[in-house]
Amino acid sequence: MDRHKSASSYNRNLCQYFRFGSKNSLNETAGFMDDEIPYSEPASLMWVFWAYPILSFMWMAVNLYFIVHAIKTGRPYYWIWIIFVMPVLGAAAYFLVEMRPNLRSIDWSNLRWRFASPQTRISILGEEANASPTVKNRTRLAREYESQEQWALAAAAYRECLTGVFDNDPRLLICLASALLEQGEQSEAHDIACKIPPQRDFKLEDDRKLALFRSQSAIGKSEDAIAGLEELASRKSGLAPRFYLAQAKAASGDETAANLDLQKIIQTYRN
Repeated sequence: MDRHKSASSYNRNLCQYFRFGSKNSLNETAGFMDDEIPYSEPASLMWVFWAYPILSFMWMAVNLYFIVHAIKTGRPYYWIWIIFVMPVLGAAAYFLVEMRPNLRSIDWSNLRWRFASPQTRISILGEEANASPTVKNRTRLAREYESQEQWALAAAAYRECLTGVFDNDPRLLICLASALLEQGEQSEAHDIACKIPPQRDFKLEDDRKLALFRSQSAIGKSEDAIAGLEELASRKSGLAPRFYLAQAKAASGDETAANLDLQKIIQTYRN
């Protein structure tokens, strides 16, 4: 009889616990201490309420991406309604029908090349240049050295390109002179730049003049360099002539004018 009363009392205490939501009220009503009754929290599905908004936001972002992709790439407008009405199935259908066939045209080798480390790129280009020592392969290796600011190796690679019919190639000579200037070999760079004849191609002629004026500034011919760079900067839209003009003014001792030119360059870059 006492056992039935105890069970009935315990059931009432459980009802009070779930009604008031208090662990302490359960133990106090039952007349027991915390260490006398093992307590365990009831099973909960609160993680569902946390995950549902996150999953909904993810699906909305995916659908919005496909809708924007359809608009920007000029796909038929019915895809927008399909994706909007059937969020999951519409997005999957759009990917399979419109996007998946175009994935084959992606240059995966070029994509892997961009994510390769600098040492890996130099190693690959070096092996190609050794296996097939063409001017194209050596030029690619030299430009990779330039991108990593290894100017001595870049100059050596450009020198190896100056053979045969490319012995006096103006583009290679300009690149060699620029690499020597960055390396600190001003006199040799000036001699090479003076050896390049005027070019009929306007862009190539501007590059030749830029290398020549830079070398003049490096060996102390500041007046000739500043005059030439001012003329070049007045008609060329790039920032390189203006930057080297400021550098030439600073080398000549006119730091105030150099700072003003640099401030103009910064303002132009920000705009």
